[in-house]
Amino acid sequence: MAYRKFWLLFTLVLLLDLLSKDWAVENSVELRQNPVKVLDLIEGHRSFLEFTYVTNPGAAWSMFSDYPGVLTILAFVALASIYFFRKNLELARPPIQIIFGLICGGIVGNLFDRIFREPAEVVDFIDVFIPFVDYDYPIFNIADSGIFLGAFAYLFLSFFETQKEKAKNEENKSATS
Repeated sequence: MAYRKFWLLFTLVLLLDLLSKDWAVENSVELRQNPVKVLDLIEGHRSFLEFTYVTNPGAAWSMFSDYPGVLTILAFVALASIYFFRKNLELARPPIQIIFGLICGGIVGNLFDRIFREPAEVVDFIDVFIPFVDYDYPIFNIADSGIFLGAFAYLFLSFFETQKEKAKNEENKSATS
């Protein structure tokens, strides 16, 4: 099967996202009133990891909240671009398949919310609080995690492949001199 790793990660992220959001929606009233404490780092302080319930019409950090239709169109454009440029993106390579499986699974998970949930907002429920610096990270979901991890992995891979290519070019220069 072509793009096996892509489809595996895509399906995994999408299913985990949809199932976890369904759980959050089913428990939304309770989660809003009493977030579920998952991980406490420092006793007596706010929990490091909690499950709560919010919706977001925008993108990360509620950016573009006034333009949910534009975000929906951008999601379709991103998916279509990845499909049409899959050869240029080297999607046949297993590491790239993993990266874009994460990204596309996340895009489709959030797109599903925008199209099929009422109101047309993305469900977020993972709340991370960093007590050492008193920072409450914006609430997110599994789809957001897939997009973030995929994008970060792509940047990481690109950086190291560029460094590897530079070293190879330097080596070839030295050998021909």
